[in-house]
Amino acid sequence: MKYRTLGRTGLQVSEVSLGGAYLMGSEADRAQESTNAVIQRALKFGINYIDTAPLYGRSEELLGVAVEGVNQSFHIATKVGFDPEDFDYRRDSVLWSLERSLKRLRVPRLTIAQIHEVNLAGWERIMEPGGTLEGLREAQQRGLCDKIGITGRAIPLLAKLADTGEFDTMLVYHDYHPYSQKAAEVVIPSAAAQNMGVMIATVLAGGLFSDEPRRAKALADISEATEREKAHRVIERLRDVPGTVAQNAFRYVLADSRVSTIASGAANVSELEDVAQASEMGKMIPGRN
Repeated sequence: MKYRTLGRTGLQVSEVSLGGAYLMGSEADRAQESTNAVIQRALKFGINYIDTAPLYGRSEELLGVAVEGVNQSFHIATKVGFDPEDFDYRRDSVLWSLERSLKRLRVPRLTIAQIHEVNLAGWERIMEPGGTLEGLREAQQRGLCDKIGITGRAIPLLAKLADTGEFDTMLVYHDYHPYSQKAAEVVIPSAAAQNMGVMIATVLAGGLFSDEPRRAKALADISEATEREKAHRVIERLRDVPGTVAQNAFRYVLADSRVSTIASGAANVSELEDVAQASEMGKMIPGRN
């Protein structure tokens, strides 16, 4: 596993990290067993950054059990928002949410506390007195987290928030992979200008660069024929070089030096093993599709 600097945080993080959205796997009664196995394999690979959120079902609780007693150094990030459904993104709600997450995760302190989907909070709620940013700053002062970040797909708002210089990291998903470079062209430059750590998620594009059954479904979900043809072309390009399609999707994004880490939303050990190898395989040079 290779490592990169997470922007101005100065932290060294693994090029491939672990996202906690699908840790429960497909069998609810084996969720803890599966999570334990994924975490153990991740740590053996050298993965040292784990991203989760209250929205992800039992993810925080499962991770808490899996990492308890682990002696290796690793970083945990979670988010505020979505849970409960009427979460208001105010200062006190932010602090309550982070305190609850720490209990679930069984850790005394988070590496990064993030706003989950900045568009749900909105610019005014984030920046106003008693708002989200004030809550995150208070969390830092109380020792609940070291750094603060933003996440989402609301590209104009992400860029606007990045430009403030208030946030240490940015996580974007669905908008940077071989089929779409929207985030790379619009929002990542804003993050890079502030030396923010940049985390990319959903590089497999909702299954488009995954296994054949999920790929077929993802292709079928593309309604426009021209876009579907473009997706086929991209997949064929990824097949033309050594490695699996999933590995090459990761390698494509890792060619961007502004990216600090790519989160794998692995639901099991085999999925994690596949993409974790991308870090050592060398970069693919991105080209226009």
